[in-house]
This record gives sequence, C-alpha cells and structure tokens, in this order.
Amino acid sequence: MRFLIEYKDFRTKEEKQVSLELLETFLNEHLIGEFYGSTFECILVRFINNPTSKKKYRKRVLYDDIAEIELEGHFRKDTKLNIDDFSTGLHKIEEAILMVKTITLKTELDFNEHKILSDLQNAIKSAPTTVNELKAYSTHQKQTKQYNWAKMVDLLIERAALNPRPLTKPLITVNVSSPIDETEPDFSFIYTEIFSNLLRKAEVMLPGYNHIFIRLADTMVEAKQESAPNDRGKDTFAILDTKKYITSDTTTKSKMMLNSIAEALRYIADFEHLDKSKIEAVIKRVEEEGTDLELTYFSKRNSKYLAEVIYKVPQSHLINAPFVLRVTDLASGIVKTAKIDDINLFWCPYSFGSLNLKKDSITIKGRSSYRAELSRRADKLPDEYSFKISDIFG
Repeated sequence: MRFLIEYKDFRTKEEKQVSLELLETFLNEHLIGEFYGSTFECILVRFINNPTSKKKYRKRVLYDDIAEIELEGHFRKDTKLNIDDFSTGLHKIEEAILMVKTITLKTELDFNEHKILSDLQNAIKSAPTTVNELKAYSTHQKQTKQYNWAKMVDLLIERAALNPRPLTKPLITVNVSSPIDETEPDFSFIYTEIFSNLLRKAEVMLPGYNHIFIRLADTMVEAKQESAPNDRGKDTFAILDTKKYITSDTTTKSKMMLNSIAEALRYIADFEHLDKSKIEAVIKRVEEEGTDLELTYFSKRNSKYLAEVIYKVPQSHLINAPFVLRVTDLASGIVKTAKIDDINLFWCPYSFGSLNLKKDSITIKGRSSYRAELSRRADKLPDEYSFKISDIFG
C-alpha cells in the first residue's frame, strides 16, 4: 500500500512540511510493498493546519484507486524537522486507516484493515523518537524513497504474475528508454523500431494495453524509478552497465543493448504471461541478422503479385529511412524493387495510409487527415506514390 502525505495550512497557505514529507517516506518504507486488498492502491492523507470554521473534510475515492482522507492537524514547524510533528502525523495515520471503510463506494470494499493496522503498529516500533534520530533517518531519505518505489513496482509485478489476465490487445510498439544520450548509432532508437515492427508482425498480444516500455539502468532499482502507472502500456526493466557501454566499441554496444532488451522482454513475458515462443523467435532473428535487417512496413497480395513496402532502420531518428517497393511475381518467383522515398520513421505513417495492388499498377496513398497533409507538405512529400507493374518488371 502506497501512502501520500499532503499538508495545507489555511492561515499561512504553506503546503510544504518537511517532517510530514519524511513521514511519507517512513510509511512507504514499511508498507508500500504489502498488499491490503484490491480496492485501493494508495491512501492519500491530507493534513489541514489552522482550518477555517466552515472547512469540510474530504473522504472520497480519487482516480478510482486512491482513498483520499483529510484530517485536522496541529503542526508547529513547516521548514525544520520536528519530532513532535513527525510523531503527531504518524499516530494520526491510524485514524486515517480506520476512515477508509467509511468512504462511499460503488463496489464492495476489499481492504484488509486488520493487517495494515497491525503492520503500522510494528512500523511504529522502529520509528524515530528523538530529533537526532529523525535527522539521522533523513540523511538516507533519497535512497529510501528509491527503494520504496522499487518495492511498489515489485508488488505490482507480483500481483500481475499471480493474476493472469486475458491477452486482448495487439502489441503496437516497444519503446526502449536508455539512460544514455546517444548520437549515431543510436541503438535504443534502432532497437525500438526493430522490435516494434517484428513483434507487431508476430502478432504478440498483451493484456489490456498496446505498448511495452523498456526501462534500462545500471541497477534494477534505478530502472524502476522511471515506472509510472499508464493505461496505454506496461513497464519492464533490465540492467545496462552504462560505464562499460560508453567505453565500448560499436559492435559491443549493439550486443549489450540487445541483451538488455531481450532480458526486459523475457521479464515481462514471465509476469504478464505473454506468448514466449513468439518473443523468443523475434529475439533470435535480431541476434542472427543484426540491426541491418530488412523490415516490412506493410504488404498486399493478389493472384499474381506480392507487393511489399520495405525499409531498414537508420542510425538515428534524425536520419530518414529509405523506403523501397518490392514486388514478387508469384508465378515465376522473380523479384523487382523500386525506390519510393526517404522518409522519417516518425512521420512515415502520414505517407503510408494504404497500399493498393491492382492488375497493372500499385498505389501507395497517404492518410487523408489535415494533420497528415500538413506533415507531407512540410517535408515536401507527395500525397501518393504510383507505380506501373510493367515499368517495375521492364
């Protein structure tokens, strides 16, 4: 259970209280890695100092899974650590927990009040009791907060592993977030494009979302700091030794990045119960063919021909990708190609809306939206590309 502690002084308008900020860290150190029911993932306690006589205290559900509780507080010092303020806030947390069951809900409450109160009492036994102990605890606050966040991520992963969900949505993209700013070759960009394409073509399905976000860092704790709730996708994590990476040659960098991405994909395949065979097949292909492999953007087939728009990922997102039309005569097996254009991968969907294969011609049409038209105009790209099959095979 995650705790958020907020503070507002109605007289001074102050919203920062250092002792309560440390209290939030302390509570999460002891409780964030524990599961107390599915109704709430977080309890937000807002302490109101010097309230007006007409102040009404909130007690409600916030963002579907946060229990928001407001309590009157009597705190003395905003800017300096104060053991009395810390202890006052700590002992009022029990009051906030007891109020959770009184929040009006649309569904049945699933909240283990007894367990969280018991764990709170155990935590109180190890809480600072003097200002010197409080100051000593504060010196490790940054590191403790990092470990707290990692524990919360671990809890979410554990819950996902124990409660498999149906794979209902197709993967659209894999996004690799590297801790290093790269120029050329930018392997986080290159592998983002390669794995997005190949996993999409492999028809990998995901449980309720369309995107996978790969977070890389020197340690798993650091990687998990970038994790945040996102309905569009799910985070996964792996280690990348940045010191070694920076000093390595291009071949070693590519291999290191690929190994880290592969580990991250295997990690999420485990806890989200994905189709491991499809993911492993894609990893194997990239391992065997490298970053210069040929990708298919989209294709169309009729009784005589197979038309494919193919490309290779450039060394950087600043470089346009060369797109080529490849046409296969299905009767003879003869393959011919024709250059389409050099287009930035970020904007290419505006140029590749549809692929029309007719008896004697192939037309690639851009999207018809106003935004797509503006994008093509800015890049001086046509609205469509037309090819005669006789010219391609001539």
